[in-house]
Parts: sequence; structure tokens; C-alpha cells
Amino acid sequence: MVLTDARTYEEEQERRHLAGTVRLLSAELERLTDSIDRSAEFIQAQKEHLWEHWRDMDSSEKARFRVDVDLSVTQGEHSVQRRDHVERLLDSPYFGRVDFHADSDTESRAHYIGVHNFSDPETQEILIHDWRAPVSTLFYDFESGRAHFEAPVGTIHGEIAGKRQYKIRGGQLEYMFDSSLNIGDDVLQRELGQSADDRMQNIVATIQREQNAVIRNETARVLILQGVAGSGKTSIALHRVAFLLYRFKDTLSSDNIMILSPNKVFGDYIADVLPELGEQQAAEIDFGRIAGKFLAKVTDYETFSEQVLKLLEHGDEAAAERMRYKARPEFVTALEEWIAARAEEDFAPAGIERKNKRLSVEWVTDAFEEARGLPIFTRLDRVASRAVNQLKQEVLDRGGSKWSSADASSVRRQVRAMFAHKDALAMYKAFYQDSARSGMFTPLDRKRIEYADVFPLIYTMIRTTRQETYGHIRHLVVDEMQDYTPVQYAVLRELFSCDMTILGDSNQSVNPFSSSSLPTIHDIFPEADCLELCKSYRSTIEITEFAQLISRNDKLVPIERHGPSPRITACSDQRDQHERILTVLEQHARSDNRSLGIICKTVTQAEKLHRALSEAGVELTLLDYDSTAFAGGIVVTSAHVSKGLEFDTVIVPDIDEENYADEMDRCMLYIACTRAMHQLHLTHRGQLSRFLEFAREPANRPGEIHSETAKNYDHAMETPVG
Repeated sequence: MVLTDARTYEEEQERRHLAGTVRLLSAELERLTDSIDRSAEFIQAQKEHLWEHWRDMDSSEKARFRVDVDLSVTQGEHSVQRRDHVERLLDSPYFGRVDFHADSDTESRAHYIGVHNFSDPETQEILIHDWRAPVSTLFYDFESGRAHFEAPVGTIHGEIAGKRQYKIRGGQLEYMFDSSLNIGDDVLQRELGQSADDRMQNIVATIQREQNAVIRNETARVLILQGVAGSGKTSIALHRVAFLLYRFKDTLSSDNIMILSPNKVFGDYIADVLPELGEQQAAEIDFGRIAGKFLAKVTDYETFSEQVLKLLEHGDEAAAERMRYKARPEFVTALEEWIAARAEEDFAPAGIERKNKRLSVEWVTDAFEEARGLPIFTRLDRVASRAVNQLKQEVLDRGGSKWSSADASSVRRQVRAMFAHKDALAMYKAFYQDSARSGMFTPLDRKRIEYADVFPLIYTMIRTTRQETYGHIRHLVVDEMQDYTPVQYAVLRELFSCDMTILGDSNQSVNPFSSSSLPTIHDIFPEADCLELCKSYRSTIEITEFAQLISRNDKLVPIERHGPSPRITACSDQRDQHERILTVLEQHARSDNRSLGIICKTVTQAEKLHRALSEAGVELTLLDYDSTAFAGGIVVTSAHVSKGLEFDTVIVPDIDEENYADEMDRCMLYIACTRAMHQLHLTHRGQLSRFLEFAREPANRPGEIHSETAKNYDHAMETPVG
């Protein structure tokens, strides 16, 4: 009874503290709104005055007015940002509290942790600490007992007397927990058990110790993060960006950040994370856009999605071998060395003549040598420009003769003729004339190359001609690292001379013929810090263990959260399969779950199923390679497009032996199953895929999955995977 009374008293105290904080936030919101309105009125009045009296004002008065307006605009923008932060805090002012007794203090102090910092407007006392503030590490990294944090004045040592976690929504306290550990399991379980939102959310209330170590790493120039499916690696990378923006706010802004996403759907899915954390949305790019920028006027080419679709639907061992060859680190070395040797082996200096004037072979040789260090085509252009200027001056000095653009063009053609290759594409094709590389370059047609050749060609262009780079970018986030080849990373290193956060999962490659492992990527960035996240938070134990039987990752550690076992349903034909899927959709509509993903092996299959379900009256969205935005509700898509996304419920149709037959199919099946948070349903018409062999065999051990007939499949998976 005493404990209950004490708990009730504590809750009442917390509710009063929350009410007082909300009152202060509301008052600050009103003040900021008034300030913004006044700034807008002042700016408008100043503009009108300037317009009316422009002719009567001298330059100094005009300059003073401009300064006043600019200052008011800056102050107004700051007030708008502060107002946005306060509005965010009003809904949920804080999510944690840590009571810390510093060795230098006489008593402990309660530090409340929230998404943003907030101080009492009158006393300037910090009422809510930003989750990125140094003192907040006490909440994330320490249990009760001795602890410390790094403050501007040095390391502060002391004792943690207690920790508490809250769930506040709409300014009201829903629940609270006392916790002696870094993040209480109760709160984590509640958060993980919730329905998936339409967008990736911030995880500041449940950041785990190992995640916090990644987020607050401010020393690594390049950080490579290998994370198992569901480890939250993308969210953690974005939180790291938010931390760096906070830590280096005077020298780093969102304008200096770029995110390399696998596709536009995923880019839209993660778009709200940084704004939720109080930072501006960062610019996005993908390898498709880089390819378009470089090759638009050079050649047509197969896209990555077209390559994946071709391999999934048709298979092509010769093409696969070409991909393997060009996905090796040794390929980049060989291409680089070959390009470097062209200047010595394929340049034949000759004399240049125009308008009865001549530059000797020796002059050309010297000019070419002086430009050593430049890319070969830039080097040739430098020689040509010098030759044009020299000959032009000699012609004009002689008098009576003019120098035209045709003369300059003639000189440039003569210089270019000294080199065996007319452009980067010609050079790249010549690379394969070596007998050791014979057959490794096979264009799709006269003006179209395979995707495997896209970035080797771009790398050749970068190494042979000076290119525009992304010099203003100071931090690049690279997601789905395993899907990019060494030559693509070589391109990134040329285009982005900045810090990087590179993340992915080697178990989730969409093309095993051209995927990169963690050791391979580390070889490309030997200076990088490599970290691994092994805990999986997304899926229930039952779903995680099922996926593990498809593609084993011995490092994966599932979080202890249970739910319904995955269910395999055998169907008599396509119509029956559609009926079974409709039944799951009806069950989903009656549940508390919001999002459902139907994940097919290919986009072509997804399109067919989308048509069939739409004709049956189901309201759903197709996400394909042309999609630019993520959609809530019911989604039909492919395993490739679904990468990085998550759904409350996932349906994987056509898990037949014919559909999921090779190693690439295994990757797709694993990706599809690991998108599910709470429920996983699989359907098939023919014989089960070999990758679900464990579900075919009779159960000889407790908990083993089995089903021998169509009737049994309906009731399969009632026990957790063993």
C-alpha cells in the first residue's frame, strides 16, 4: 500500500511538472507568434517606405534600410524555427529524465531530455535538454551508479540516482517507467509493438547504447555501418547527421549534407526524419541521377532496375559473369592503371601547321610534358589552347592575315589526332581489346550499354577529363552499401571529397553478382571506422527466426518481442491465391494494424497482382521503379523496391520452387520477409521453394515447421520457428 501511495504521489508530481512545462511552452509559443507577426509587419512597412522614397534617398540611406530589412528577416527566420521547435515540444515536451548528482554539487539535479532544448524565458534555466546535448549521454549510456559526461568545461563525474522514461502525447502523460538500465525494455517493447507509420520516425526515445555510440561518433572521417535487417541503421545514420549538425552548428548546415538513396520511394519514406529532429531536409541523390548527368550526351544505358529485372525474369549466365568481373576491386585497379598508361603509350606527338606557320614536334612534346598530372583529355586541350594562342599570335604579328574560329578548330583537331582515342567511351571500349578481357564488354545494341558498364565508363570519364564535383557537400550518407560495386565507390571518392557515413547489410543484396561485402568496402576506405549493429528491432521473434532459416546470419540478435507465427498457405490455383490474399486483407482491415505490404519477387508480378486486386475492389497503391513517393495503407511492390521499408503486415505471394529458385531469388525472398513487423503471410500454388525446405519436412522436433499437404499448409506455422 505504501509503495502504491508513493507511486501515485510520484505520478502526481510528474503531472504537475508537465503541466507547468506546457504552460511555459504555450506562453513562449504565443510570444514567438507575436514576434513573427511584428517582424512581418515591420519588413512590409520598410519595403513600402523604400519603394515610395527610393528617388529621394542617398546611397547610405538605401544601404541602411537594406541592412535593417535583412536583419529583420534573419530574426524572423530564427523566430519561425524556434516556434516550430516549441510546437513540436508542446505535443511531447520530453521522453526521459535522469537524476544526476555531480561530485561538485551538494545534491542531485533532474535533467529532462527531449527532442529540442528549452529554457525558462525568465530565468534562462534549462528545463529540457536536447537529446544531442552532452548531458543527455547520461540517459543513453549509463545505468544507475557512477557516470560522467563531457561538458564544455571538461569531464563531469558523478552518480546517477535514478532514471525515468515517459510517453507523452498531446501534452498529456500516458505512462512512465523508472529504469535502472540505459533504456527500459518496457518502453522499447511498447514502441516496437506500435503500428508502422507512413514515414520513418525518429527514435530518440528508444536509442540504445550501441546505437548511441554510432550516432555520437564525431571523429570518423568515414564510418562504415554494417547492420542486420531491422537494426535501424538508416534511422541511426540520419540521427548521426542530426547530431553532427548540432555539434558543429557553426560550420555545418543541412546544405552541406547529401543522402545517396537507393530509390525515390525510399528517399520520400525517410524525408521527415531530419525535420522531426529540428533540422532542414538534406538534399538527395542516387546513382541513377549521377549516371544521367554523365551519360546523357554520351550513350544510352541499361538502368540498375532493368538489370535486376532481367536477371530475375530471364537469367543470363554470360551477363552475370561480366557483372562479377566488373564488381571486383581488381577490376578498378586494372582500369585505373590502363587509363594512366594511355598518355605514355597512345600519344604520338606531331608537328602542328596552320596559315603557313608551324609548331615543331619538340614544341608539342614539351607542351604535353608541362601538362603532366592533368587528365589526358584535359591535358590535350591545354596543349591545343597553347598551340592556338601561339600560332594566332604569329599570324597576327605577320599582318595581312586573319585568324578565324576555323583555324582554331583545325589546330585542336590536329592535337586530338595525336591521341589514339577520340573520347572516354572510345577509350573504355579499347580497354577490352586486351585478350585477357575479351568478351567482357557486350553492348546491348549500337548505342546502349549494360548497367555493369555504366560506372566503369563514368570512372573513365572522370579520370580522363576534369569534371564538376560536389565540392560544397561536407558529409555524404550512402545507404544500401552492399548494392554498389568498388568502381561505384571509386566514382564517389572522385566526386565527393568529404566525410561519409556508409551503411547497409550484406545479407540484403539485390544482385549477388555485383554486391560488395564489408571487407571489400573497407579495402576501398582503409581509413574508415567499421561498426556492426547486430540487434534486430523490426520484426517479432517468430518472423525473424523464419527469415533466418531462409538466409542465416549468425550475428543477428533478435529483440525479445513475440507475435503470430508466419503462416504459409497452399493454394489450388491463381484464383484461389487471390482469394486467400483477399481474406488476409479483410482480416487486416479489422485489426489495429495500419500498413500492409504485398511484396512480389519482381515489379512485373506486382503489376499483375495490383491489377487483379484492383479489379476485385481493393484500394491499394503500386510502388514500382517509376514511383517517387511512399504510400500508406495497402501497398503492392517488389522486393527490390521494398528495401528499407517496413509494414505491420506483409504478404509474400508465389513462393513456389519455380519462382524462387536461385541465390538471387533467395535474397529477394529474405528481403521480402524481413519487411514485416508483426505479421507475415506467404502463399503458393506449386511446390514450395527450396529455400523453404524447412517448411516441407515433417516435424520431428518441438516447434519445427511442417506441412505435407495443401490442407496442412493452411494450418502451418502455428508454432514459432525452431
